[in-house]
Order: sequence, then structure tokens, then C-alpha cells
Amino acid sequence: MALGSMIMKIRPEAENGLRTRLEQMPGVSVEEKSPQGDLILLVEAENLGALHKLSQEIEKVEGVLGLYPSYITTEDEDA
Repeated sequence: MALGSMIMKIRPEAENGLRTRLEQMPGVSVEEKSPQGDLILLVEAENLGALHKLSQEIEKVEGVLGLYPSYITTEDEDA
């Protein structure tokens, strides 16, 4: 299992649509909104490769300006 905490820079006017879209993505949850308007995500996937692929999908969502990992860890995964 791979887990990542990510900071998502967004267009402010796109926040409601982004939240709706992100809630539909398996393994993705919006945990917090920073005072600067960034969304803090928790992203969960089977392994690091799947986490990377899911991150790329998230970056393509309309209204996302950037997605920046702040913490990534794996559980029960061989290198």
C-alpha cells in the first residue's frame, strides 16, 4: 500500500467542481483546505507505480494548477 499527502494548487472558482470530481476517484480524499486556498489530499494506491499514475490523473482534472507531494510512504511493500 502506498500513501501520499499532497498539496493541490487550484483555481479558486473551480473548488466545488474539483471536490466533487475528487470524491469520485477511488483512493482520493480531500482532508483540508489551507488558508492560502490549497487543497490537502490523502491519496492511497496499491503501490508506488499506481500512486504515481493516480497523481497524473488528478493533475489532469479541470481547475488543477499543480499537485505537489509533501509525504509519501509505503506499507508492506517490497522495494
